[in-house]
Amino acid sequence: MSSSSVWSRRTMLRTLGAATGAAFLGARKSEAAAPNGRVVINADGGAYEEAEAKAIYEPFTRETGIEVVRVPATATQVLAMVQSGSVQLDVLDNAEAQMLMLDKQGALAPIDYDTFKYTNPMDLVPNIRRKTMCGNIYYATVLGYSKRKFPNGGPKSWADFWNTAKFPGSRSLESANAGLVPLEFALIADGVALDKIYPVDIDRAFNVLSRLKPHVSKWWTTGAESIELLEGGEATAVGLWNGRIQGPIDSGAPFGIEWNGAMRLKQFWGIIKNSPNAANAQKFVDFALQPHVQANLAKYIPYGPTNRKAVQYISKADLEKLPSSPQHYKVGFDEDAAWWTEHLQEVVLKWQRWLVS
Repeated sequence: MSSSSVWSRRTMLRTLGAATGAAFLGARKSEAAAPNGRVVINADGGAYEEAEAKAIYEPFTRETGIEVVRVPATATQVLAMVQSGSVQLDVLDNAEAQMLMLDKQGALAPIDYDTFKYTNPMDLVPNIRRKTMCGNIYYATVLGYSKRKFPNGGPKSWADFWNTAKFPGSRSLESANAGLVPLEFALIADGVALDKIYPVDIDRAFNVLSRLKPHVSKWWTTGAESIELLEGGEATAVGLWNGRIQGPIDSGAPFGIEWNGAMRLKQFWGIIKNSPNAANAQKFVDFALQPHVQANLAKYIPYGPTNRKAVQYISKADLEKLPSSPQHYKVGFDEDAAWWTEHLQEVVLKWQRWLVS
């Protein structure tokens, strides 16, 4: 996912960003003022927001007469709104770790699944259908590689990624400055089964990272940088977000994606406690989770649906690009965001010491 549309874990370490009216100076409307009120949703620009506008916001307004107003807002600003009693946002679209933090602080309202008329809640993947939040997309960190460098086939696993004798060339993985220390991939490379990754053995993971460290040309800090390293030849294989590599592949770039061991990350819808347009917010979440709406989103950006019925509306060509497609789902794993919220600071401090050692 683009760095503009996901608030990384490092956001949780910050204490800045009080909510002010200035956060809403950049408000964007999906269509002209509608007759049935409005719903205010956080959005941070980029390809993800553009895709949501086409697939969700504009169809929602046409269907319901409710105007969608898009504004930039951070998790910290949302929490400050709730605590001050001056809530100006209705719906939050954010990464799981940040949603868990807000939920723990009592900033999210229950989602009223019993009143849904567009979406059957039972069609949603069970572990993303929660009391105060519901998953809306899957994206993933995948293994990307240069087909020019590996014309006979690239790495097929994280063990191969670590094997620079068999697959020579520089590597790149995400830096803690971008939000993730790639502990999970290190453990997989060391033989840990996907269902045994959590709780993470932090010391073991760093020991495995140390074996790869001499071959890492750069630890990338933004999604844009991750694909630039591959495009520029600074790295022959990179762990990066699927949305970053799929676009260049679609445009003819000689890159490959290996989904074996891909880590699925989840984005969630949530409704802010005491939001000014609560009824419209409930209706929006209901609308956005429909199978054909989620399938439509996949046409514009390669992020997978959380409604299990959506697959039947997605073309075979588009389905092959998605983290939640049946063939990719069975060879990947879900990030444990709850584990990360508990251990983030410990891991980042260890990373900072390890990086300069």
